[in-house]
Amino acid sequence: MADFFAQFMQLYAEEGMTVDKALQHPDWEGNECLLTCSSVDGDWTCCLWKAPNKTLQEFQGFIDRFTGDAVTNKTYVVEGGFGLKHLNTRGYIRDLINASQGRSSPGFLDGDKFWMVHHKITDREAWNNDFTFGIAKTINDKCATPSDCKMLFDKGCGAALTLFLSDNTSVCFESTPKDMTKEEFQKVCDKFTKGTAVNTLWLINDEQSVNVMNLSLDTWNQETFAWGNAQNTSKVVDSIGTEMPEGVNVASQ
Repeated sequence: MADFFAQFMQLYAEEGMTVDKALQHPDWEGNECLLTCSSVDGDWTCCLWKAPNKTLQEFQGFIDRFTGDAVTNKTYVVEGGFGLKHLNTRGYIRDLINASQGRSSPGFLDGDKFWMVHHKITDREAWNNDFTFGIAKTINDKCATPSDCKMLFDKGCGAALTLFLSDNTSVCFESTPKDMTKEEFQKVCDKFTKGTAVNTLWLINDEQSVNVMNLSLDTWNQETFAWGNAQNTSKVVDSIGTEMPEGVNVASQ
């Protein structure tokens, strides 16, 4: 996988490369990449794509052509989420060009350690009635401003991006203090989801990722606060529904 990305970035290291020129490259096939996150161990990369007017099968075909035989790709449709507001393909390409030309990405700016957490929901009814409803109720009852949403997490922790996927799972990108271990954060995540999901964690190498600097705890708090205030917490919240840009897909390599 490292060889694939090295070859890919070599293209954007050319002198005089600009965002507009890079966007015209035929390899994109009209699709837009918004975010790439790579694990510290180098075993996987998660990419968020905007692919207008494509079915999941059509997008799978594109991503397999894009990566060739270098990696195995699994794709999902993003059905909702929080924290997407400032992710766009121009920011992605700008960060990619900078990295390709030796100017290191600033990485995630709002925390010390950055993680991807996959929630495999094991009890949908409890997830809706206890976990999701509990978040909405806390926001309604205790949060006067978006910044108050910090109380949803342990001290020093926070969320920057949440994606609800078509396979009935959820992925969250979260930050922790630098001294928090994986084992400690695992306990935090398991406590947070109240036994409704199996939570799997990966530490992200944010400096080797692309466009991570445009993720923000404040943006997540603002969007989650607005969602929470829109819920009627006198009844069960069936699901988290948010408006998504058309044709957003996740490709996990």
